[in-house]
Amino acid sequence: MSDLNSLPLSALKKMAKGRKIKQYYILSKARLVELLGMPELPSRYRIEKMTIIELREVAKTRDLRGFWGLNKEQLTRMLFPEEDNTVENTASHQHEKNDGKAGKHENPENQDTDKVRVELVENAGEKGLDNM
Repeated sequence: MSDLNSLPLSALKKMAKGRKIKQYYILSKARLVELLGMPELPSRYRIEKMTIIELREVAKTRDLRGFWGLNKEQLTRMLFPEEDNTVENTASHQHEKNDGKAGKHENPENQDTDKVRVELVENAGEKGLDNM
């Protein structure tokens, strides 16, 4: 471990990236030295790096059912309840739920044509909208 202390931070970060340590780029030098000195990373780091596909494989090997509709956070909590704090550091966009309203549009057939207006814009051209 003493040889890790003598390495520059950039070299430690490259090593951490190679070992797939999550968020290695924001860890302190002391923490990087500590993690890189371990023969095996703590389970928290291994679980955070697992993809949804890998998590589903773990669920299959445990003969679990009903996990296909779960997102990564939910699946991680189901598979590793003792490591519940691993999900705390997930990106905020992973916690948001899409309410599915983005693709909804008004049906033009149901609109009152008298209320539809065209707004003329300055610099629309010499012809304007009436001469098209």
